[in-house]
Amino acid sequence: MTSTDGPPAGQQPAAPGRHPFAEPGSDPVAESDRLLPPLRFGEWIIFTVLAMVLAAANIYTTLLIGWGDTGSIVAVLASVLLLGMVSRHRPSVHTLNLGQTMVSAGGSVGFAVASYAAVRIIEPEFDPDTTTLIVLFAAMGMLGSLVGSSVRRYMVRYFFPSGTACAVIQRSISEPVEQGQRNRPVFMLKLWGSIAALLTIPTKITLEKGTAALWPHINLDRLLKLNPERGLGIGVDPLYYGIGMVVGPRIGIGMVLGALAVAYTIPDSLDGTVHMAAIGDWIKWIAIAVLTLPTFATILFAYLFKTPPVIPPGFTPGATAYRSPANRAFVFGMVGVSAALAIGLCGQAVFGLPWHVTLVTMIIAWPLCVVNGRVTGDTDINPVRLVAIVLLSGFFWLITEDTRGAIVLLGMAVVGGTLAAVAVDMMQDYRTGYLVDANPTHQTTVQFFGAAAGALVAIPVLGVLVGQLGIGDGSSLPAPGAKVWAAMAEAMAGGFEPHPALLWTLLWVSLGGSLYAWFTVWPKTAKWMPSIFGFGIGMLVGADASIAIFLGGLIKWGVTLAYTVGKRDAARDEALVESGNDTMLAGSSVFAAAAVISILLVLAKTVLDYAEVDWFHIAS
Repeated sequence: MTSTDGPPAGQQPAAPGRHPFAEPGSDPVAESDRLLPPLRFGEWIIFTVLAMVLAAANIYTTLLIGWGDTGSIVAVLASVLLLGMVSRHRPSVHTLNLGQTMVSAGGSVGFAVASYAAVRIIEPEFDPDTTTLIVLFAAMGMLGSLVGSSVRRYMVRYFFPSGTACAVIQRSISEPVEQGQRNRPVFMLKLWGSIAALLTIPTKITLEKGTAALWPHINLDRLLKLNPERGLGIGVDPLYYGIGMVVGPRIGIGMVLGALAVAYTIPDSLDGTVHMAAIGDWIKWIAIAVLTLPTFATILFAYLFKTPPVIPPGFTPGATAYRSPANRAFVFGMVGVSAALAIGLCGQAVFGLPWHVTLVTMIIAWPLCVVNGRVTGDTDINPVRLVAIVLLSGFFWLITEDTRGAIVLLGMAVVGGTLAAVAVDMMQDYRTGYLVDANPTHQTTVQFFGAAAGALVAIPVLGVLVGQLGIGDGSSLPAPGAKVWAAMAEAMAGGFEPHPALLWTLLWVSLGGSLYAWFTVWPKTAKWMPSIFGFGIGMLVGADASIAIFLGGLIKWGVTLAYTVGKRDAARDEALVESGNDTMLAGSSVFAAAAVISILLVLAKTVLDYAEVDWFHIAS
């Protein structure tokens, strides 16, 4: 990879307006004098709507399974599909990249709002002013975008696997299609998205209140004649299978092992030592132990075998020398100052977080975001929890003991975590823009709009979802990530008085998990080792989701096997790439469509309840 933002060594910059990825007839250098990109009105509308949709989808999936996707790939494919419906104009790679960036900003805010839901676990009646919350998350999204842009020049040199893959996909789908041929990625989006949407409906609704769905989960206990009290089953929600097709079988089998440990091993090993009522707390803390130190150890070990940051063939980053608009520094500076002030004021109104603590939190979070970005650049993992853990464990003393409640401490974690979620995701998008030679100023400005759009819809959607489905243990939204944040905040607020045996258990789980983490990244054993991260998530979400995600991973494995059978060397490598792209496209389509339909059903039920119409119910 090149060491500057200029063209690779030995390559001359393309003439203005002649860049191969630029829109025909455009002048990229002249357009760089503008703060806002020259998008058409329809493009602005479509990208804004998609940012809202992805924000809502990320809230649902993160609360359901602890896994969210800012939807860069789906955003690009959906943009092509929707733009094709309203215009015969074929969008350029640069237009698609702006759509990806704007939609991803909305998706990142949705993920952050799902983490904020931890306050509803601690205090179910917590209900601050909706407008204040929207302003808070929009401001945090904008400031997070500026954090990402401040180190863009350096971060784009790292690999960022998802950002690099998205650049390849953008280039492939923006190329002209010959007469009579299909745009294969868009066709896959429509096909698998439609199938997932239809299959999702019977898994979510019922005609009689308080009963199982029309298409309930598969009861493994009954099928295999096991202990019916365990409640072991297989989920039928297509969303699970879509996630499995994206993440692969290693995470899936890790989740299954974690779920089975909760169903069988852990309760039996604690019987006689711990009161049965306390077993749930033990399981939660053991899962947290698995998801912290061992996960960070995995990231640390991954640096020993990181992917070299090469530029894929056919890309010429730095081919266009964009000028920075004369008022860029002033406008971005005013946005940053305004966002920081809004965060301070709204943080105090929502969480009771002192303004000086908010200021210190933002200052501390900035370098932590850079660290997270460096980690993501090599591992494709954004450890948002790292920021929350550092803030909660290292700086809780900034808040006086008289006011150090769990909600106040969660305010610190939410501010730092939101900045990390948005800033690091933007680094992925900057990497994509770097490869397709997009205008970095335009990428940053559309992020402001995407973050605001995401916040505008995310807060109301969170309220509707929690109102209809509940949150936490015993509800339809287990919220594994929010559970972790809530437990840590309560512990730092003085609400954690562990049994000595639990402390020893957490110590050994952390040490043993960190040792195991080495084998998950060592090339000789990595492909055979279940994911330690999956193990912790499986403990929190249960067997239904875990087994279904594993089956989705098996589908990915089967497709890869079918693509590569009988092939060797270069042909096998090409088939591996093709199978990876196809399963990622299909899985992302299934995942996004299932999430959107699930949210629409909940919203429809809310409207029907308001109108006192009893057509269907959300399954319990």
